[in-house]
Amino acid sequence: MAADPRRLSPAAAWVPRGALTLYVTLLPYVVVARWRTPVSSHQVLVRIALATLAGLWVGFVVQVGRNAVRLRRGRPVGSGASAWLAGLVVGAVALLGAPGHAPSAGPPPAAVSASVPSPRAPAPRFPVGNTLGAVPLALAAKRRGDTLRDEGADGLDVEESIALLRARDPETVRRVAARCDRSRDGVVVVPAGPLDAGPDEPLFPLVACVLDDGPGGVRVAFAREGGRLALAPSWSVEDAVAHAVSLGPERLVVARREDELLHALATRALRRAVVLYLGDAARLDDDLLASTVTLEPRVGVTADESDAGPGPRVELLRAEPRVTGLAEPFVETLRRRCVEMTAYLALHRHEPVTGERLRTRVLGHADTDASTRTLANTASAVRRSLGGDARGPRLHPVTSAGLYVTHGIGSDLEEFTGLVARARAAGATESAALAQRALRLVQGEPLASALRGFEWFLAEGHGARLARDGEWAALALCHHAMGAGEYERAFWALEQGLLVDPYSDALREALAAVPRLREFGRDGARRAQDRAVGPRDAVAVSWALARLRHQVTQ
Repeated sequence: MAADPRRLSPAAAWVPRGALTLYVTLLPYVVVARWRTPVSSHQVLVRIALATLAGLWVGFVVQVGRNAVRLRRGRPVGSGASAWLAGLVVGAVALLGAPGHAPSAGPPPAAVSASVPSPRAPAPRFPVGNTLGAVPLALAAKRRGDTLRDEGADGLDVEESIALLRARDPETVRRVAARCDRSRDGVVVVPAGPLDAGPDEPLFPLVACVLDDGPGGVRVAFAREGGRLALAPSWSVEDAVAHAVSLGPERLVVARREDELLHALATRALRRAVVLYLGDAARLDDDLLASTVTLEPRVGVTADESDAGPGPRVELLRAEPRVTGLAEPFVETLRRRCVEMTAYLALHRHEPVTGERLRTRVLGHADTDASTRTLANTASAVRRSLGGDARGPRLHPVTSAGLYVTHGIGSDLEEFTGLVARARAAGATESAALAQRALRLVQGEPLASALRGFEWFLAEGHGARLARDGEWAALALCHHAMGAGEYERAFWALEQGLLVDPYSDALREALAAVPRLREFGRDGARRAQDRAVGPRDAVAVSWALARLRHQVTQ
C-alpha cells in the first residue's frame, strides 16, 4: 500500500509516512461524506466503490492492531506500512501512558545465561504480584534474566519480564543457596521472613527449583553435579525445565538426549555451565552421572502414588495394548492407529516427534507410508480422546515445524524400567521389593496379540531393553526369594520374567532349579498343592536336588 520507508533516505522517508497517516485518518471521513452526498447517476457503482474502500480500510486497521499487539508482546513483525504505523501507535501509547521508572531492586543482572537446546520449551509464566513469596519471586526473576540474556526476548511477555527484572534480588538468591547444605542433593525448607546468610558460603554449581510454598515456608529442591533434582509429584519433565534455575554464575544447559549431554559436557569448561539431563539416568555410566544433574521424579511419594492419577496411561506389558483414563473412547475405525500413536508419543514424551516419523515409522505399514490426511485424522482423534488439563490439550496442537508434543501421559513400560533402574542401585532387600513391584506390572506377554503395527517397538530397541530388564528383575527376585526359602515367590518371579522374555535360557535354567512341592514328600495333586512352602519345609532341598541330578545322569 506504500513503499518501504527503509529504502528511502531518512529525510525522504517521512513523505510516504505522512501520506499514509493522512490516508488512514481521512479515508473514513471521505467515505462517510460521499455516502451521504446524493449522486444523480451511477449511484450504485459509487457506493460499491465506497464500500470497497471502507473494507480495505478496516482490513488495514485490523492488520495495524495485530502488529501493535505483537510489538507489545515482544514478537517480530514485518517491515511494511502497517508495521511502521503499529510502531507509531505503540510508541504514542507508551509516551502518553507509561509510568515512571521504578527503582531497581538490585544491581544489573550478572553475566549468566540459560541455554535450552531446541526445540525450546515454552517460557514459564509467573504470577507476578503479592501472591508470590520473596524466595519464589527471586528465583523466578533470576530464571527470567538468564533466559533473556541467552535466548533473547523471543516468545516472552515484555511487561511480565520487566516486572520480574525489577523485582530481582540477587542477595535473596545467594542466601537461599547458602541454606543448601554441602550434600549432592536434597530439599530444604526456607522459612518466611528475612533470611540470614547461612552458616557457610554457598558451594556452586548448584541447580534449584521451588517445589511448593506452604505455611511452614518454601520447599526448595537443590542438586549439584552427581545429584538428582527433586520434582513435585504432579510435575512433568517440561515443568522441571520451566522451574529449574542455576543459583550460581554458571549457565544452565538442559540436555534431553545423550548426544546433547556429551556436547554440553565437552564445552562446559569454556562456557562455565552446569548440565541438567532429562533422559534416563540409568543408561549413563558413573563418570557421566558424576558430571551432570539428573531428575528424581519420585520424591516423598512411592512410584505407585506418583504414577497413579486420572490422566491417560498406556499399558504395553500385556498381550493386547490399551490406553486407560481416556476422556472419551477412541474412534472405532481408528482405534488401532490411535493406540499405537499414543503409545509412541508416551514413550517419546521427553522429546518432540516429527509428523514425518509418525507417518513412516508408526502409522505406515510394510513399505507403504501413511498419508498426511491419515496422520491428521489420527492426531485429531487422539487429541480428542486424551482430553486436557490445566495446561491445555495433552496432545498439543502441531507446531509450524510439524512437531507433536504431549504432556500428562504415562505408561507401564516407563514405570517398569524406572523401578528396575532403582532396584539396580538399591540394596539387596529394597532391590527385591522394587523388582517385585516391577514384575507385578506384567499382565501377559507384551504385544503378543498385536497382529499389526508396533514394528518400531523392536526396531528402536524397546523390546530388547524390556527383555534385559525383565530377565534381571526376575533373577534378582528369584535369588533373594531362594535365599529366604520362599520358593513359590521365586517360581512366580521367573514365570513373570519368561512372559517378558520367553526365549531366555537363563530364566529357564533357574526355573528348573526351583524345588517343587513333591520334593518335600507331598504329591502336588493332593492337599499340599496350594500350600505355601516356607523355610521350615525346605529341610530336604539339598537331597532333592541331588536326587534330581542323579536321575538326569541316568
